[in-house]
Amino acid sequence: MDVTQPVHKLTRQDLERLPARRVRLGPSYKADLFVYRVGGEDVFVKDYGGKRGIWRSVLGPFFVAREARALRALTGVPGVPQLRCRPDRYCVAMAYIPGRRVRKTDPAVQGNEAFVRDLARIVRDLHARGVVHLDLKHRSNLMVGADELPVVLDFESAVVLDPRWPGSRLIVNALGRLDWLAVHNWTRRLCPHMLAGSRSDVRKARLARRLRGRWLPRRVIDAFLNILTRRGQG
Repeated sequence: MDVTQPVHKLTRQDLERLPARRVRLGPSYKADLFVYRVGGEDVFVKDYGGKRGIWRSVLGPFFVAREARALRALTGVPGVPQLRCRPDRYCVAMAYIPGRRVRKTDPAVQGNEAFVRDLARIVRDLHARGVVHLDLKHRSNLMVGADELPVVLDFESAVVLDPRWPGSRLIVNALGRLDWLAVHNWTRRLCPHMLAGSRSDVRKARLARRLRGRWLPRRVIDAFLNILTRRGQG
């Protein structure tokens, strides 16, 4: 069953009468996820309409508005979902992209340099449009698409700036370090040979030798070294 009007006119009333494939019923602080068949295409919907309290009245609408703004800025960028509409203030609808979670044991991505290079391309495209993801390190936010290339998901935490604003490039470059650190870490997980002998790895090894024997938590040392060496992916 498809709604008769175009997908960009999808409403809450349409969602209530259409059969849905449930992807996830999230906890109180996360959106419920559904897939609908609308106008001949599958549409993925993130919905806070079933939540209660502040998550329905304030935080949910804030997060979906933020995601919609990011996806609108990324219209036409390969490797990210394409915005379809906002059925109401509690949800956002986007094109459904089939795929699976990235796993280190997946032979399609383990050692796949094209996957890592395309992820770097997506991050460059994001930053060129004034979008910084900020949460790319989480496995749930990166997917392997049907073409075995990366798909970046979940822009609820993204920062979106107008690239025409003179100060936007400075802010994107500063905040974008977190995205490039995530790319570095994904490269290390999937294609460590791409980092072998790189200038960043040489710097990291030198710093590690200097810190050896000092009393510092291992997590602090690793985070410090990663931040300092992520520029090799920029």
